[in-house]
Amino acid sequence: MARRPAAVAKPLTPRRSWRRAGRMLGLMSGTVVMLALLVLVVLPTPIYLAQRRNTQEAEHRLTVLRDQNRAYEDRVARLESAEEIERIAREQYNLVLPGEEAYAVLPAPLPPLEFPSLWPFGPMFTAPAAVEPPPT
Repeated sequence: MARRPAAVAKPLTPRRSWRRAGRMLGLMSGTVVMLALLVLVVLPTPIYLAQRRNTQEAEHRLTVLRDQNRAYEDRVARLESAEEIERIAREQYNLVLPGEEAYAVLPAPLPPLEFPSLWPFGPMFTAPAAVEPPPT
């Protein structure tokens, strides 16, 4: 077998060295651009989404609080009238005006409890006979 002659490195010519420098510059600038995109676009995305979610939650809470405030303002406005105060005094506190009589209607009594005659409700639960204390 014949041996191949070893490859001899070609000396760098100015044209080849510029081409090699251009490639290195292109690779470096591409890497810098990719890192810049990573830092500016990809990394802040979760932070942006979390802030957006927090903003939506805060807006929802604000809406609920505004609705509650509106309801409280309506109630305060109603409580400034004598009719509303009288209605609450009669319904919640059972108060009457002078000269009126108040009546309370009690609910009907509950029916007595009826247990079946089977154990565990039957003979096992009868009251024990009264035990006389020993004479002293």
